[in-house]
Amino acid sequence: MSASSVALIGPPGPATAFVAAGLPCVRYDELPADLAPYRAVVVLAGNYPEPTRLDTAALAEYVRGGGTAYVEFAVDDGFLPSGPVRDAHIERIFTREALTGIEPLSILDEHLSRAQEVSAPSTATELLTYGSVAGTHKAVFGPPEHTFPALLDIPVGTGRLLYATTALSHHIQGRYKPVRRWHRLLQLIAAEITGTEAPPDLELFTEPHVWVATGEPTKLVVRTTIQPPPVTHQDRQLELTEVAPGRYESRPTMLPDGVHTFTVGDQTTTIAVGPRPERYRRMVDRGIAWFDQAGMFYDAPDGSKGVAEGFSNEIGFDGKLPFRPVPRGDCYTQTAHAFRMYADLTADPRGHTIAKNLMRQVVEEEQLTDRNNLYGAFEPRGARTDLTATNNLFADDGGWISLFALISGDLEAGLRGVESLIRTANTELGLQVDPWRTPSTLMVKGWDEFGRSPIEDGLDLTSHWQSSALCAYLYAYGVTGEPSYLQIAERGLDHMASRHPRARLETSRTCEAGRFLLPLAGGYFYTRKPLYLRTMLDLADYLKSRQGPDGGFAEWDGKCPPSNEAYGVDEASIFQANGDPVTDQLYGTPFAAWALPIVHQITGEPVFEELAHGVLDYLSRIQIDDPDDEQLDGTWQRAFDFDAWEYFGSNADIGWGPYCVETGWSVAPSLIAAMQYLQATPFFPEPGNNPGPVAAVRAEFESIRKGEIVPPTFHRGEDGRIVRVQGGVRALLGDLLAAGEPAWARNDPANSYEIYVRGADNHLHHTYLDDRVGQGRWQQLGELELADDPVVAFNPGADAIEVYVLGADRRIHHCSMIDVRGGHTPWEPVGTLHFTGSPAVMYDETLGSVRLVANDTAGQDRRTRKVNRWHLPWQDYSQWITA
Repeated sequence: MSASSVALIGPPGPATAFVAAGLPCVRYDELPADLAPYRAVVVLAGNYPEPTRLDTAALAEYVRGGGTAYVEFAVDDGFLPSGPVRDAHIERIFTREALTGIEPLSILDEHLSRAQEVSAPSTATELLTYGSVAGTHKAVFGPPEHTFPALLDIPVGTGRLLYATTALSHHIQGRYKPVRRWHRLLQLIAAEITGTEAPPDLELFTEPHVWVATGEPTKLVVRTTIQPPPVTHQDRQLELTEVAPGRYESRPTMLPDGVHTFTVGDQTTTIAVGPRPERYRRMVDRGIAWFDQAGMFYDAPDGSKGVAEGFSNEIGFDGKLPFRPVPRGDCYTQTAHAFRMYADLTADPRGHTIAKNLMRQVVEEEQLTDRNNLYGAFEPRGARTDLTATNNLFADDGGWISLFALISGDLEAGLRGVESLIRTANTELGLQVDPWRTPSTLMVKGWDEFGRSPIEDGLDLTSHWQSSALCAYLYAYGVTGEPSYLQIAERGLDHMASRHPRARLETSRTCEAGRFLLPLAGGYFYTRKPLYLRTMLDLADYLKSRQGPDGGFAEWDGKCPPSNEAYGVDEASIFQANGDPVTDQLYGTPFAAWALPIVHQITGEPVFEELAHGVLDYLSRIQIDDPDDEQLDGTWQRAFDFDAWEYFGSNADIGWGPYCVETGWSVAPSLIAAMQYLQATPFFPEPGNNPGPVAAVRAEFESIRKGEIVPPTFHRGEDGRIVRVQGGVRALLGDLLAAGEPAWARNDPANSYEIYVRGADNHLHHTYLDDRVGQGRWQQLGELELADDPVVAFNPGADAIEVYVLGADRRIHHCSMIDVRGGHTPWEPVGTLHFTGSPAVMYDETLGSVRLVANDTAGQDRRTRKVNRWHLPWQDYSQWITA
């Protein structure tokens, strides 16, 4: 055994991290009995996320006798530091001054790691620390008040123990960020325990990275702490010039089409050169394929079960992102448009099928069609339900859904969305008053009061919240020619553009700029107002000032934590300070990429084409390219660091952090942007002349405003769910699967309709449609098993709904709805006779009672009626019941 070897104890997976860091080692599954021959000993966390139980007697003797050991995340009987094991949810690891080779307070993001909260021995030196720190690459406010060690250097006897309270070797499998810093950390640890110098830190890349368009220049960049070795390309040596301390560059060169490889020492990097259309088409093909391979359509590749929201931010112990199945209407509609465009691009009909299925679900299941102040809005997080379970009606979501409904040809549904947005806008400004309004607020305030309400907190100057509604108004004008839609959009755009660059920064100034372009483009297309063009050119100047060498727009002026205490407690930007080289692929980059080709097409200004090329090039470069990763290959995550060239950012956002993936907002708009460029078709339609649908939809809203009652009908749809048709508007009543046709009755005292149906489970289910608050939820009525559909009638004498069913025992059973919201009496059999089906039922005004007629199993027609809460005995049909 070579005295220079290190004994590494642990499974092959974690061992890979140290081998990659250059540690010369011999791997064992268990601690060898004799450690004396080894230069150092490394014991890895083989059972992570649980600590490894160790017998450390031999290891303690080895260290006390002068040996050096690195041990991580383990428990023993007293040699190792100990403490409770806990999840490090918000805390991240940061470096301390004693760790040479990485700047102090540098952040190492280990996601949701598990660690031991130990107290450091008085003789120990703390090299790494856990704490809740704000910052992107550096803990900008210093260490927080509460911390605990992540890596300790502990003198023991004449030896040395480096103890990690978590599994640092897990950084590859756990996808810890930033990758190069984690790799460097393990290089430094390997150097410490072997008493050697860490290898020089050298990074090789092209600028731009990955790919460059035919006829455009690229250069080679080397970042290193030493004089770089010679650089070769196609067996030719390149000359490098130091342009900044530690940064060396070659002269920009235009390379021929193909793949080019550059070599510096043992490192290589490649760049592809080729035409833009081919690159963008490749990006689109891979992004479309991602939806299938990542399981975004569940087990229904035709989109008939919807599309998932994507993946959440919290990377697990296995390095995987949690699936986020939330059925968001904005994700549905944006994905539908992307697949519709792809079908047109490729002549593949599947895209149209997916688009049709997704839009059907939004229109039939998510648009609120109860006849109240919520009418026309869209439930943003799934199928509509009763009022108590309806989410906040976010204006940005509603605007995007309405816009894409119009684009898809669902004209009436889109116009209902537009008219709903108009009724939640300030009448004077045409801008949304309360972009995250609750249903109860809208129900209480009503349309007229909303129109009179002021817009507070700078919400009149935020394209984040206002742009989608403005786009929907403009598109509605285009497809109908209705001038009032253009007028309300102009009022909003005039107000915002005349005050530019003042803006409320919801996520960042860069995101606000990118999202303001599309409504301005539409406004300019229809009006040619110089104000709109001037504002777009100002936005272009701003975006150019923020554009990095690879084409992305750096985040600037963000909603960033002002202290360590504010980190991870609210929605926040994915960078910490101006100058952080981070772009936002959720709220910014895709929307700028989508708008810029359209703006160029409308204005003809070269600057917009230049910016469009830059940002689309950037999206094609940072699209994840890892065929072994079904989750992420072909998609984009939220935060990309274009200096470190990896997905990384400040993890302060409590909901949508740097590593999340969103089908809408991110992936679909990025694909729409590329296809908008490739197809070069106009986005906003020329003004039409189609006043009929506008008049019809506005009549619906006017009827609701007047409080007119429109009788509904109900039936079982093809998929087994119950469909309501009211005033010609079709809506699904939840997910209940029915075995038969529904029965319903008007309940005048409650101002509602009561609906009953035999479910696929052969139990009776009930819901209601209230004239004001709308639809209720389905509730099962008891455990009685049914053999036929129900029959119902309103009993004015008792102010009750009388419900009759044929039970599986072939007897007629009865219950009454006796209070306003669904309280029913227990099931009771009506006599002992057996029948072939449910009875016919009616209210007899002369008798002031409910009468029933049914056919018994002997073929005899039978008749009875209700007296108080009881029923008279069944009689032969020929004997009139008069007593």
